[in-house]
Amino acid sequence: MNEQFQALPIDHQDAIAAYPLVFMHDASITTEQWLRFVRQRSRGSSPETGLIAIRDRRGVIHAVFSYRVDSDLRVRKRLSISDLIVAHLPGSRIDDAVSSVVADVSARHGCQIVTIERPFATPSARRAGCPTAEALLHRNRRVN
Repeated sequence: MNEQFQALPIDHQDAIAAYPLVFMHDASITTEQWLRFVRQRSRGSSPETGLIAIRDRRGVIHAVFSYRVDSDLRVRKRLSISDLIVAHLPGSRIDDAVSSVVADVSARHGCQIVTIERPFATPSARRAGCPTAEALLHRNRRVN
C-alpha cells in the first residue's frame, strides 16, 4: 500500500464509517440497506469473498469494494471486483491505492486475472471512463 492509505476488511463498525461514501455515491441506499449488504457479505463468508475499505490516516474512508475469487472460461483463477465506490479528491492518490490493494488481494489468492464489474450505464457515462480501472491498467502495464 502506501503511507497515505490503509486497507481493511469491512466489519460493522467500518460499515457505519463507510456509509457517508456510499450515500454520496447513491443517496437512495439507506443505512439499513447498506448494513444488511455488509452483513450478507461478511456472514459466514469464505476467505475468497469479502468487502474492503480504504481509509486515510485520519480514518476517513475514501473507497470501498467487494471481491470474490472465481474462474474464467480457461479455468484460471479470477479476482472479480464489484460494488466499487471511490471518492476522487484533487491531489489524492486513491486510484493508486485501490489498484495496489486489488493487486495484493489478487496475489494473495493466486489470481491470474482481475475483472472490475460495472453496472449498465448510460452512453454518456460509458464515455467518461473509470479512473480507478485506468490506474489498474497502467499498473499492470508497468509490472508486465
